[in-house]
Amino acid sequence: MAVGWAVFRNYVGHAKEIYGDITEYPLFFLMPPSALVEADEEGNNVVALSSATEHIDHEVELVIKLGDDLQPIEMCVGCDTTNRTRQTRAKKEGWPWLEGKGFTGSGVLGTWTKWDPSILSVGLSINGELRQESTTDLMVHSVDSILSHLNSWYTPMPGDMIWTGTPQGVGPMKEGDVIECWLKDSEGNVISTLNATCVI
Repeated sequence: MAVGWAVFRNYVGHAKEIYGDITEYPLFFLMPPSALVEADEEGNNVVALSSATEHIDHEVELVIKLGDDLQPIEMCVGCDTTNRTRQTRAKKEGWPWLEGKGFTGSGVLGTWTKWDPSILSVGLSINGELRQESTTDLMVHSVDSILSHLNSWYTPMPGDMIWTGTPQGVGPMKEGDVIECWLKDSEGNVISTLNATCVI
């Protein structure tokens, strides 16, 4: 089954807002198959918040699917949801982050489209209010760099998904919030969408 390889702090703005460091090469955390939730053909999906009382953040990202040759074959917009309460405690205690980053339903996917290596833009709104928007040329580690390191250090499999990192603007979600995410090509055309409601 496919897993997600999620790149750690790949936009300077996001690293600053969470008081994190930029790494000299791409670092990854794993998202298990149970974390990955596919949208329907219209991009409809659900953001399953792991708790009604804990701080759960949205993180919009470009997601890449690997083909048989372990090169990009498709891409989509995704919303990586983070249980910041659990992650913060794990950091403090020196524990693994899985409760905060890999819980069931935490990797919410939009509609798939053919891979395009040009500069793309990603964005996210909550209840119609823009929260995140940026372009892939602002990533610290390029897709080529991500792929090179992933293939030299790990053993990804066809169908695995690479989550390329989120730009600044992450923030909390609550039950009933409507999340809209999009991926646009270099001409501004929407090529992947995600429409989801937050549920407990």
